[in-house]
Parts: sequence; C-alpha cells; structure tokens
Amino acid sequence: MRLALAALLVLLPTRLRRLVANRVLGWEIDPEAYLGRSLVIADKVVMAPQSSIGPWNVIRNLDELRLERGATIATRNRIWAHPLANVVFAHVKGRRAALVLGPYAKITDAHEIDCSDRVELGKHAALAGFRSQILTHSLDLARDRQTTSPVELGERCAVMSGCLLLSGTRVPARSIVSAGSVVTTKLTTELTFYRGNPAEAVRSLPETLKYFHREDLSDSERYYQALAEAQRADRP
Repeated sequence: MRLALAALLVLLPTRLRRLVANRVLGWEIDPEAYLGRSLVIADKVVMAPQSSIGPWNVIRNLDELRLERGATIATRNRIWAHPLANVVFAHVKGRRAALVLGPYAKITDAHEIDCSDRVELGKHAALAGFRSQILTHSLDLARDRQTTSPVELGERCAVMSGCLLLSGTRVPARSIVSAGSVVTTKLTTELTFYRGNPAEAVRSLPETLKYFHREDLSDSERYYQALAEAQRADRP
C-alpha cells in the first residue's frame, strides 16, 4: 500500500502531490517546500519552507525524513534503511532509521546513503560532488553480528566526491574531507582538511574561508534551487 501511494505521488502534479502527501500520508510539507518526482517511502516526512527534494531520488524504508529551512536533496540519490522490524538488528537499542538535514544542508547528486541508523547533516553541511557512500550498519566481527551506529556531518563541513563514511563516524564542523577519502573513525578537529584511507588530518584551514560563513544561499545552493524551480513546470 505504501509503495502504491509513493508511486502515485510521483505521477501527480506538484501542488496535488503536496496536498495528498499531507492529507493522506500525514506528512508535513510546507507550501514553500518543493517535492519533486522522487519515490519517497517514509513513515514521517517534514519539509520546512524553502527545502527541496529534486527528481529521480529513491528514498525508502525510513522512519523519518526531515529537511529544515533551505535544505536540499538534489537528484539521483539512493537513500534507504533496514526497517526497525528487521530481526537482524533487534539487539540494537534506540536505533532510528532517519535522515535529518539541518538548515541549508545539502546532498547533491548520485550518492548512496544507508539510514539504517540516523544520518544527520548540520547547518550548511554538504555531502558534495557525487557518488559518495554513507553506511550506518556494519558487521561486528568480534560478536559475529550486524550492528548500527549514527553518522554525523557537523555544521558547515564539506564531504567531497567519492568518499566513504563508515558506521559510527563523524565529520567535525568547519572541516573538509577530500575526494576519495574513507572516514573510519570520529574525526574531532575543526578547521581541518582531511584526506586518505583512512582519512587523516593533513593541514589546518583558515577560519576566514567564505564557505564557513555562509548564511544566505551560496552559488551551488542557488543552482539547486534553480533546478527545483525548473521541476515546478508540472505545477498546474
């Protein structure tokens, strides 16, 4: 039933899509938010004003999908979770299959995100470029069983193309992870450029970088806002 309703939403015009999502599914999509032609299967969806989900994303089996003001999920992303009822993870307490984007946080193109546990992006954080992976579940070899841990991206951090973030990791605020890096632990030092497999601190970053002081829409955010506007062409 949920799959059928999700498929129906993809086919509906924008305004009707929001109306059906709010009244039939009980979601909370603000009139100033934009939900594009993406397949979304989640128990709870909250989209604040100026938030946007572009076309051709597949988002499924989430307990919660939350986008704060101005947050963006662009296009061709695959976001999924093992449901809470999955017996493989029954021993994991407090697990939340959730994706939370803080104000003006963004996920760009063609990323793969496992939300079997919570994935959270802070204000202005970016999963940038394309084809990065976030994994929140893994095999505990010592106990020979699957486990999960949340993954967090701190405020105004940037994770560049082709990175891999493993279960339980964290990228600190105002830091940059270089393209192709593998984050295997909780990184701790802000204002730092990380690189490698495993990702390690390479050098400090100046606090004056404009990226770390964004309040209004940046050029890239304007681009994805324009993309969302283009998709509004199907609005009656």
